[in-house]
Amino acid sequence: MKFFNTVRVPLSSAERGLMTEKTYDYYGASGVIDKVEAYLFEGTYILIAEDGANLLTRSKPLAFLATGKFWVNNHAHILKPRVGGDNTFFVNLLESQDFSLFVTGAAQPKLTMDNLGRFKLAVPRVSEQKEIAAFIQEKDVEFRPLFTQIEQQIATLTTYRKSLIHECVTGQRRITEADLRQVKTHG
Repeated sequence: MKFFNTVRVPLSSAERGLMTEKTYDYYGASGVIDKVEAYLFEGTYILIAEDGANLLTRSKPLAFLATGKFWVNNHAHILKPRVGGDNTFFVNLLESQDFSLFVTGAAQPKLTMDNLGRFKLAVPRVSEQKEIAAFIQEKDVEFRPLFTQIEQQIATLTTYRKSLIHECVTGQRRITEADLRQVKTHG
């Protein structure tokens, strides 16, 4: 992979706050975090998180595609395949890897450019990459509605949980023996 990290520039939230014509995506370690007035990149690039707890927890994707015109801060590596290749294949290949042995730092996990550059990948011919990418895209179309539905259900349940906690803490709702039995039965 070829790195484009030297092009990235961080912008503080104060700098972004002063912008009035926010048109372009501003990427961080886990995806788009804001919009900005200008762009540093144009095209399709693979971004992969450089730092943060997500490197170990994997609660969000580590590798993702950025397309069009966009800006990247200093919390994501910017990559392109060296010898052509399919971006969808590479982003999914990178996302499927375990980088934990390459992550340094206890308080703030970090995947340095040097360590990421040492990571070895088995890469098939471009024609096979395209076949794999087509299969992945087909399955993504098939399962995306399910993912969306599950995410909506999680958001609804999280909101409901917060509401129940608030009601219990403020005394608006009492927990009964029947509630406790139900939790123990279905728990």
